[in-house]
Amino acid sequence: MTPAIKAFVIADAIVYALYVFVRQARPAMMAHLALGPGLFSGELWQPATSLFVHFDLLGFVFNIIGLWFVGAFIERTQGTRRFVTLFLAAGVLANLTLAGVTHLRPYRAGDIFDGCSFAVLALFVAFGRIYGRAPAQVLGGLYLQARHLALIFVGWGVLASLLRADWAQLAATLVTSVVGYLGAAPGGLSEALAALKVRRLRRRYKVIDGGAARPSKKYWN
Repeated sequence: MTPAIKAFVIADAIVYALYVFVRQARPAMMAHLALGPGLFSGELWQPATSLFVHFDLLGFVFNIIGLWFVGAFIERTQGTRRFVTLFLAAGVLANLTLAGVTHLRPYRAGDIFDGCSFAVLALFVAFGRIYGRAPAQVLGGLYLQARHLALIFVGWGVLASLLRADWAQLAATLVTSVVGYLGAAPGGLSEALAALKVRRLRRRYKVIDGGAARPSKKYWN
């Protein structure tokens, strides 16, 4: 495991063990560390802390496997700093989207969210963009192109959200997919956003060879 992957796995394991073996801590963890209504009462740390909180074994195991499977590749090729930035940015933005959309409807007792599944999904999207057509070993002799593997995970998330009519999950899935795609761009999120800004300015202004740019006709009154 790479350094950041080790740190994330150890943090997840410690918090999950605390939840499993210290029953008295469960109510506080669910109320203050997971993503819930407390966010809108001033507990602004929840979108970040919920990434390291898991309340069921299956979700914990799958998130750890996904984090290890693609996270190590991305950290080795993109560096620890870019990997950590991508993981945290995708997870926090997805959680904010999830909380925002959920907050638009009446609160239900089950509106507590935990785990880093959206951050892991962003890693798969980044993995697909970085490695493209390169084959990735999934199980035994089963190989899939990296981009196809990413599309499968995104498609599954979108389809599951649509079948459940879960618009909060759908919005979070789309947000984290965009962050993962942009985060895998050369230069990372900052360069990708700068490129989008330049593209928007190009649409607004026409560039004349040998001269300065001037606004396109539709901006002249």
